[in-house]
Amino acid sequence: MAYRKSSFVYNREIDKTGVTTYDDVYNILQDNIDQLSEFYEIEPAVVTEVFLDPKSLPYTSTESGEKIPDYSLYGTIKARFIYSQGSKDEIADFVKPLSSHMVVYPIVGEIVNIASYGDELYYYMPLNLRNSVNMNRAGYARKDGVVKPGITKFNRNFSSKKGDININGRFGQGIKFSSNEDYRYPTIKITNLQNNDERKRANSFFPHVQNINLDGSTIMLSSGRIENENDILIPAAPSSWWPDKWKTLIDENVIVLNSDSLIFNSKGQNGDIHLIANRNVAIASNYSVTLEAGKNGVINLGEADANNPVVKGFEMRDLLEKLFKMLVDFSNVAATTTELADLNEAALNLSERLAMLEDNNLEDIFSETVYITDDN
Repeated sequence: MAYRKSSFVYNREIDKTGVTTYDDVYNILQDNIDQLSEFYEIEPAVVTEVFLDPKSLPYTSTESGEKIPDYSLYGTIKARFIYSQGSKDEIADFVKPLSSHMVVYPIVGEIVNIASYGDELYYYMPLNLRNSVNMNRAGYARKDGVVKPGITKFNRNFSSKKGDININGRFGQGIKFSSNEDYRYPTIKITNLQNNDERKRANSFFPHVQNINLDGSTIMLSSGRIENENDILIPAAPSSWWPDKWKTLIDENVIVLNSDSLIFNSKGQNGDIHLIANRNVAIASNYSVTLEAGKNGVINLGEADANNPVVKGFEMRDLLEKLFKMLVDFSNVAATTTELADLNEAALNLSERLAMLEDNNLEDIFSETVYITDDN
């Protein structure tokens, strides 16, 4: 709502008597008309309610008569103008966010600027009353007990350099568009869950220093030389392929992801995941690396259409044990017999057992899941 603000001091003379002259009338008008008042089309207002819970929305009727929340009011607020309304008043209309694309939803007690456009009221993001990212409630404002300062008080603005552009969330997440140390190359750092820096406990306004190894989750995109120790990833598992230079600095285009767990999931019916490198692909783990295929799936090593099955260890052992047993039995007969007939019978028995072994056990040693490519 528009309002006027004035510092005008009235100067009335009440001791004059007699007939009023033209000059007297002019002076009276001058004394009572505020020519120094300032007109404001935008007025600040304190937020009294935020409509983001469907249960808090007014209900509307569908064509069938069913009562459902009026989602056309989702994200609107109720508020009280600070200058043009009293402490017990409230704006009658539901106030919509100024943009539907970039919205900062306030909490009860924060101050927003409200403007009127085409008979509709719109609010902009909360005013930075306390220079704090977690909340900016006015000291006199009512609280709703939803977003609590004791939980969010260590979420801070990002520590930054000149020229940076920051998006700071009140719950410890944010994006910083910055540069490397000599302001030449761009960096983007996405942080979720700020680490509890002890310096924050000592100073309620100390900013958050992003640290890829200490923050909850980080996605970092960098170009050029990065030497800040807070940006150098410490690997969770040792790897001989981890370049030595990365242990001290990064000097090329790189995307680094770091979190307690990483999940890459391609859910489409024809979805694929490709890991492709110009030089090396290194996978390291402190415990195990598992490659799994579905019930009818296969694992191809060397090329996508590899068809040479690998040999299974246990089945190969069983085959060799049976083969060795046959050869030992034949050798024992050959070493002790003096009759040619006994030797012929042992040789015939060996031949029959070898044929059965080939028919019944040879194919068992081949994997039906894992295939390797033939040597070029």
